[in-house]
Amino acid sequence: MPPAPEPVSKPDCLTEEQWARLTLAVLVGVAEGTDQAGLPWASDLGVTAVSAVRTRIDELWAAEGASDG
Repeated sequence: MPPAPEPVSKPDCLTEEQWARLTLAVLVGVAEGTDQAGLPWASDLGVTAVSAVRTRIDELWAAEGASDG
């Protein structure tokens, strides 16, 4: 059995509500996609997708900050 994925923390630039809504939308999308594809890894892929979204938000936030000043 593969190790459980690590939880993903909220980016500082989002409110708790924004992060909850975004996370839920990503997880629902992954669950639907894996179900349609007949794949058993919805939970693992969902956390991986949320982690990738978190990483990209951090990159975009940093780039926006760099372009501001």
